[in-house]
Amino acid sequence: MKDRITISEVASYYLQSIKRNLKFGSADDLIPLRIAFGRSLQINKMPNIPEPTLDVQDKVNTHKKRGFQLTTIEQGQGIIFQALLSQKYQKKIEGDEYVDLLTQHIEHGLWIIFNDTEKIKGYDYLVRIMPRMDDLDTPLQNFRLENDKKGVLKVKIGTEKQTQNAIEYSINTANNPHFGIIGGSGSGKTYFLKHLLREIRQNSDYETHFIVFDYKDGDIAKDLEFVQATMAEVINIKEKPLPLNIFAGVENNEREQVARAERIVEIVKNVEASIGKVQEQNLYDAVLQAYQNSNPYPDFRIVRDILQQINPRPDSLTSVLRPMVEQNYFAENTELIYGSWTNKTLIIDIHALESNKELVCFFVLNQIHAELKRLGTAPINPESKATQIRTFIVIDEAHYFLDNPKRSKILAKMIKDVRSSGGGIILASQSPDDYDTAESDFLELLEFPIILKSTPKSHKFLEQKFSLSSQEAREMLQKLGKLERGEAYLLFEKKPILVNLTK
Repeated sequence: MKDRITISEVASYYLQSIKRNLKFGSADDLIPLRIAFGRSLQINKMPNIPEPTLDVQDKVNTHKKRGFQLTTIEQGQGIIFQALLSQKYQKKIEGDEYVDLLTQHIEHGLWIIFNDTEKIKGYDYLVRIMPRMDDLDTPLQNFRLENDKKGVLKVKIGTEKQTQNAIEYSINTANNPHFGIIGGSGSGKTYFLKHLLREIRQNSDYETHFIVFDYKDGDIAKDLEFVQATMAEVINIKEKPLPLNIFAGVENNEREQVARAERIVEIVKNVEASIGKVQEQNLYDAVLQAYQNSNPYPDFRIVRDILQQINPRPDSLTSVLRPMVEQNYFAENTELIYGSWTNKTLIIDIHALESNKELVCFFVLNQIHAELKRLGTAPINPESKATQIRTFIVIDEAHYFLDNPKRSKILAKMIKDVRSSGGGIILASQSPDDYDTAESDFLELLEFPIILKSTPKSHKFLEQKFSLSSQEAREMLQKLGKLERGEAYLLFEKKPILVNLTK
């Protein structure tokens, strides 16, 4: 049997980063390696490690493979390690297979902890991953192992008013995982939204991520308890740029540069209605020229400077780009950017931006959309048919997108595309009427409509989404305006029911 385990260069980099984040001594490798093994088993997934992001790859070059004596890792407890692996794989694990699986799970755990500790560090992180004592006392109530085996992601929604029965959604076994949360001011919409996101994070063992655009008041970003509970990172664009460069990723590939230029023009012209044909062509030419003049890739400042050479006179296009450049909305080509956006849990605070909020959102959405398409079809559990959900995109104040035909068309296409790749959408808006103005048919896209207190003028949404007669829809229309805070109508087992939502 092998007497050593050897971890890769990438895992070696993860180990050094973890020791720093968890405040271990520079020479202390044993404890983080053993924690990594336990964390991998705790996640209860096969030890598959994605390729490192571009920013990580640059740092990995300074690290080498590292070997450790098996007896050093085991510390006289090898029989326990073998028992844990045998239990996981439901067969006897021994010999070289034991050493290979031990190594795989240690590397997998290092990757998990490396990503985990981007958000929460030190002793707080170690406490967070400890099993709660009440989990041990009441395993059938709280322990999620059986759900995890089948890959089903269940979330608590509330309690039915009439029967007092608890209402849960299995969101990744439905036709799609998309939500429409609708409610006016004071309805409890934001409270429920935060509850839903906490459930998604905790019940997926923090493997399903989300990206929230905090559009209106910055209330989500300011809720420190919510931020900590979901292990989210808050990015306030007024304070620092988004670690995103929409021009990156197509270096030295002329065909892809052309496609990227066309996509950028498409987004700008559909989000900013003031852009005309001449400005579209100028932007296209400027992006392609910027690729030729920049290393490794351009940024908005470079594109803006080229546009000023093409047309020195200010126009509608330069007015769109000016705030993004002068207020540093996006990372420049010399700054670090995220290699992946689907493995991040982010609250992007845009409420204080004076302009271009929608354009910022669409550039981020485009990045996630492209990444999900590149990742391909999400894994599907063969027994439960549950699709792994990689990330949820949460758009607050969605009426700013829905009431614009061009914007809603792009958004609808993204929603249709991301489902098979493990993407979910949560649209939060003020009234069912918001969906009546959308050019695309969002009714068929939203699997889980949840309508809190609101005062819609039309009963069309209710009639179609809840499969009601015109008279029944009109009656529900009147009831919506009388709902108490935290009450909502939703679909459950294909029937509309009234519930008290969980907060």
